[in-house]
Amino acid sequence: MRELFSLPNLATFGNLAAGFSALVLASQESFVRAAVLVGIAAVFDLLDGVIARQSEGESEFGANLDSLADIVSFGVAPAFALFLASLVEFGSLGVAVAAVFVLAGTVRLARFPLVKDRRVFVGLPIPPAGLALAALAALAPPPTVAVATALALGVLMVSVIPFPTLRSLFERSGSRSKERPE
Repeated sequence: MRELFSLPNLATFGNLAAGFSALVLASQESFVRAAVLVGIAAVFDLLDGVIARQSEGESEFGANLDSLADIVSFGVAPAFALFLASLVEFGSLGVAVAAVFVLAGTVRLARFPLVKDRRVFVGLPIPPAGLALAALAALAPPPTVAVATALALGVLMVSVIPFPTLRSLFERSGSRSKERPE
């Protein structure tokens, strides 16, 4: 029971609460506020990993909890918001496009623990994909733009294209600054 309320898991619960709140706001057609909450979920998602690594509080339970929160916050909430903002005009096709995004994100999250090389992400991680989709929903784009973007992000998530991790980006920028003469 103590593990349930560890600091990293509390941050994950913040991620999930923000994602659920984004769903509620999207259902009220408050797409900008929903996008802001997806952004807040991303902050909590960053924090849970940092806290877990710093406190040596990483656990299998926490990793599973994080994936479940991520599918709500960065999969379901943004896809639902985009559906209501732009895809609803397409009826069943709009539902299918939103579902493809959620399914691709789910596959991406299921594949993540199987990849052993932690220097890169294989496929676009779901948080940036979800952030992009939520921001797009806030703009209420034409349905064709919404379809193309949602499908492109879905393909990128399940692709084998390597994407740099935040840690590797910071390490590279840190090493560059050390190489510069002052």
